[in-house]
Amino acid sequence: MEVLYRALDRLEDALAFAAAAMIVFTVVFVPIDVGSRYFFGAPITWVYEVTEYILLMVPCLGMAWLARRDGHVVIDVLTSRLDERRRRRLERAVALFVALSCAFVAWWGGVVTLESFKAGAIIENVLQTPQWIVYVAIPLGFGLSALEFARKGLRP
Repeated sequence: MEVLYRALDRLEDALAFAAAAMIVFTVVFVPIDVGSRYFFGAPITWVYEVTEYILLMVPCLGMAWLARRDGHVVIDVLTSRLDERRRRRLERAVALFVALSCAFVAWWGGVVTLESFKAGAIIENVLQTPQWIVYVAIPLGFGLSALEFARKGLRP
C-alpha cells in the first residue's frame, strides 16, 4: 500500500507543478498580450483562450496536492470545541463525505469528457481545441482528490 501512496504523491506533485507552470505562463503572457494590444494594436489572439482553459485546469490539477498538505479552508468553530477523540472521528467522517462528493464529480466529469471525446466536439475559437482536452482536468483532479480524502478518512 505504501508504494501506491508514494505513486499517488508523485502524481499529485507532478500535477501541482503543471498547475504552477500554468500560473507562471499566465503571469508572463497576459501582460505581454495587453501590452501588444495597447502599444501595437495587435493582440496575441491565442493567449486569452489559453488563459480561459488555465482557469479551469489550475484548481483541478492542484486540489489533491493541496488536500494532502491540509491546505483547503477548514471551518473549525465546532471541531475546536470537541475533545481529541470526537474531533478525529468528525474529521474522518467529513473526509469520507468529501471523498464521496469528489468521486461523484469525477465520475460525472468522466462521463462528460468521454462523450465529448466520442463526439469529437471542438471549442470553436482561435485554437479549435478539442473539448475533452480541457474537460479531462475535472475527472482527473476530482478523482485524485477523492483518493486523497479517502486516504485521510481511512487513516488510523
